Amino acid sequence: MDEMAAQMGTSKSIVYRYFTDKAGLRSAVGAMVLAEMSGAFEEAAHGAGTPQDRLRAMVGIYVGTLAQSTNVYRFVTRSGDGAPGPDADVSDFLTTLTDYVAAPLREVLTGSTSDPRLADAWAAGVVGFVRGSAESWLALDPVDRLDPDRLVVLISNWLWAGASAPLPGITRISTVPTEEA
Repeated sequence: MDEMAAQMGTSKSIVYRYFTDKAGLRSAVGAMVLAEMSGAFEEAAHGAGTPQDRLRAMVGIYVGTLAQSTNVYRFVTRSGDGAPGPDADVSDFLTTLTDYVAAPLREVLTGSTSDPRLADAWAAGVVGFVRGSAESWLALDPVDRLDPDRLVVLISNWLWAGASAPLPGITRISTVPTEEA
């Protein structure tokens, strides 16, 4: 709390006036960040463009948030006890995000011979895949990370065409040299 108060340019007693503890502060920051992201996802989910374009926009929002606000993302997505993992706020957000992702996927399934009710399962997989891929990218040393815009294209291509859809010009994400056999 001392460090957070210093970063805010105030005293710890002022922070405690509004938030009883670190968990209360984290919850308030988390609610604000997740509300902002949710609004952006809703706009992307129901915006113009093909379902693929809208899904790519949502991937861009997620990756962009991680890239631009890494510490805030980590702070918000840690559980209340400080261990990695979502708490109720993040879990509710992921459920809402899954609903947004299902909208363009449902369109694709409706236009095919597949059952549009499968969109919910597909959307849950997409959200898990994007989150896992982006967090794996975030765990890399910054010099080893793919550019965020290229990561968005790569993840989006993987979502539509699977692992056979590499980003042109990229054979591996890390820039660490490997030994050839």
